[in-house]
Amino acid sequence: MILLGLAVGALLGLLAVPAVARLPRGIPERLAQPAWTARAGRPVVLCTVGAVLGALLGAAAPDHRTLALGLVLLAVLLPATAIDIAWRVVPDTLVVLGALGGLAVVALVAPDQLVPHLIAGLIGGVGALLVALAARGGFGLGDVKVIAMIGLVLGAALPLAVVGGLLIAGLISVPILLARGRGATLPLVPFLAAGALLACLAPARAAIGL
Repeated sequence: MILLGLAVGALLGLLAVPAVARLPRGIPERLAQPAWTARAGRPVVLCTVGAVLGALLGAAAPDHRTLALGLVLLAVLLPATAIDIAWRVVPDTLVVLGALGGLAVVALVAPDQLVPHLIAGLIGGVGALLVALAARGGFGLGDVKVIAMIGLVLGAALPLAVVGGLLIAGLISVPILLARGRGATLPLVPFLAAGALLACLAPARAAIGL
């Protein structure tokens, strides 16, 4: 499945190019970041990252269901990551497409797991919203929506995805804060995306229902 994942990943990277260019335009809350952040949306970057991650999913996924769910996440989180890096926003269009795509895969290949996935998305969204309200900054509604979407796609693997993503974010944020000061900010979606893809392939996924 490596070649399949590589080919689909490269195609998803190509499809992400117009999404990264167009979707942020309709979001008034977008905040322009330094010019170098736009490099994350370049075609060569998106296609290369998509191909590499697709190949990794194809190599490590134990079955076609896991591969399909991983590719759904890749399809939406790849452009969402580039947009979040450059604009600090997450288009609702990507979140909705990810949720619908993930639920469609679950409904087709494991319909008995549809309700648990819906519950995971609800719990993840509500929990993330409570954290965002308590944090009062640094954790936006876009991040809340992404976590809810990941819950709908991954079901019981959501905690592993979120904890993994936050751990990665914490490790990377320390040197950045030391270098740039406490006012520095980081986009959270790239780390949530990394955690979600790792949760798809983690050895413990079978034990938590994925």
